[in-house]
Amino acid sequence: MGGQNGSEDMKHKFKTICAAALMAFAAPVLHAQDEDMSAVETPAVVEQEQAFGGYKDLDTFMDSMVETQRKLLDISAITVSVVKDGKVIFAKGYGMQDIDKGIPTSADTSTFRIGSTSKLFTWTSVMQQVERGNIDLDADVNTYLKTFQIPATFKEPITMRHILTHTAGFEDGALGYLINYDPTHIMSLQEAMATYIPKRVNKPGAYASYSNYATALAGLIVQNVSGVPFNEYVKQNILDPLGMQHTTFDEPLPEELQGGRTVGYKREMGAEVGQPFELITSFGPAGAVSSTATDMAKFMMAHLQNGRLGDARILKEETAKEMHSVLFQADKRLPGMLHGFYEEYLNGHRLIGHGGDTFQFHTNMLIDKDEQLGIFTSYATQTGSKGRNELIPTFYDHYYPEPVEAITPPADFNERAGEYAGQYQFWRQNFSTIERAGGILSGGITVAPTGKNTLMIAGLTEPRQYVEIGKDLFRQVDGKTTLAFGRDANGNVQDLYFDFLPFMALSRSPAFESSFFKMLMPGLCLLVFLSVFTGWLYRRKEYKTMVSGERTAIRLSMGVAGTYLLYLIFLGLIVSSYGMEMYEHMPTIFGVNQVLTVVALLLTLAVIWYAIKAWREGFWRKGRRVHYSVVAFAAAFMSFYFYYWNILGWQYY
Repeated sequence: MGGQNGSEDMKHKFKTICAAALMAFAAPVLHAQDEDMSAVETPAVVEQEQAFGGYKDLDTFMDSMVETQRKLLDISAITVSVVKDGKVIFAKGYGMQDIDKGIPTSADTSTFRIGSTSKLFTWTSVMQQVERGNIDLDADVNTYLKTFQIPATFKEPITMRHILTHTAGFEDGALGYLINYDPTHIMSLQEAMATYIPKRVNKPGAYASYSNYATALAGLIVQNVSGVPFNEYVKQNILDPLGMQHTTFDEPLPEELQGGRTVGYKREMGAEVGQPFELITSFGPAGAVSSTATDMAKFMMAHLQNGRLGDARILKEETAKEMHSVLFQADKRLPGMLHGFYEEYLNGHRLIGHGGDTFQFHTNMLIDKDEQLGIFTSYATQTGSKGRNELIPTFYDHYYPEPVEAITPPADFNERAGEYAGQYQFWRQNFSTIERAGGILSGGITVAPTGKNTLMIAGLTEPRQYVEIGKDLFRQVDGKTTLAFGRDANGNVQDLYFDFLPFMALSRSPAFESSFFKMLMPGLCLLVFLSVFTGWLYRRKEYKTMVSGERTAIRLSMGVAGTYLLYLIFLGLIVSSYGMEMYEHMPTIFGVNQVLTVVALLLTLAVIWYAIKAWREGFWRKGRRVHYSVVAFAAAFMSFYFYYWNILGWQYY
């Protein structure tokens, strides 16, 4: 959740600044209406503005933007709610809740999967237990675990403060267990937390690295200290008091909510095909909520009013204020992590909230306490992440415009630009299983001097230029995004932090994870393997005249080349065939294909031995010995490559 998908999901999962382009479609309508109404404020206009909390033509703004997004991004359903000063000033559903049944989307009854936005309910539950004295934010979390313990990898224990800020230091993981589609194969929260403990890769508090596991662990702790199953705890202590009757952590949906299920769709063969209900039960506290726009409006108002909604109170005022305060910042000049919420600044306004992603839904919820304003939106279908990222920034650009100030690069920056250059990788990745191989396709972030006293940053979106505005602090030339670099104990630039990702830090990539070693070298090795077969076809008549050792050497080279090529071909077919199912379970055929990695290693050792033997005993002409040695080197490189990325063997259980 959050970034879970992928990596695609990771895909995740980032906030872009594309609002201006999108609103170009809606701007003529909005502008024309602004001109028409500017001449005279009729009683009807004043009444309408009051109904929309002072946001003129809010209905037209939302309708224009959302319908434009639906057409451009091919989105089946969108739901939106806006609250202001303790009232719901806008709530509407767009598109179809269920295309096949012809059910339109309703803000009141259509439930959307809100992904990692669910975490806010978990964090609220944690803070309830803190104020009741059942959880100490600074205690070792092992204190609250009954049937297993988090390994003591580092001297420092993991505390709830670390979990709330995603600084526990866990690696990431998802394959084989995070998403499930079969209700008969659901693992309990406690069993899942004991089974899938991720490796600890950083000492607590060192880096922010988004963790679904840590959040689910927090939910288990709430369950343990309260003595109530987590889903029931949230219902009794948050949902029922706030009157959120169309919201649940339960999966599949309870019978009374089945009629409101918004179907997630994927376009296949030109048609929208309904997808099965995503089950996140084993990691439920991290992203299992189904909710409606108007229910989420109640949750926003409760937090805007420091834990109170009408006569109901889910947090003491002082607890809510503490929850909304900064707990961790990688750089004091950038937004930080609160007690579960994260900060975001839009046009000078401080907002707090949380986004969320599943494969089928993309959600965002942000509240502005100074303005007493909250906006929730959720998009169905896999293409909705871009729209989700744009809606709230576009709202602020329209109603709270703030021009981008021109900035002049320091004239001497070229002299020190080189110290920032390089590749940076997110700490949110896997280190101990085959999931690490996902980093092969992830280019991370590339930082390069432009020669014009600016830096070029590429990897999250299209390349952008950034200008130095302070010590190790930079701002986008044509935008408001800021980033900061961190230095190690020796004063060398080591880390990278973006203002819109306070929950995910980056550090310099190891040398072997550069594009040269990740992509170019393997590509050259595959060409070498292909040359083994083309060479054999060209010289196959000579094969019969060779001595036994020479023929064995050639057979081995063809064997190792063929094994590596077949493995990669089969891997591509398996991944493309099973796709998202691999987040539910690893297919048997995947494990069978991994046999080829072990066979390739054994053949590699044999080829290396015969390469040495060829030089000692004078096999073939010198040119052919050189080629055979190149084949041996390519095989050796690929064996190490598979080992480094945890591809060798069966490293996914």
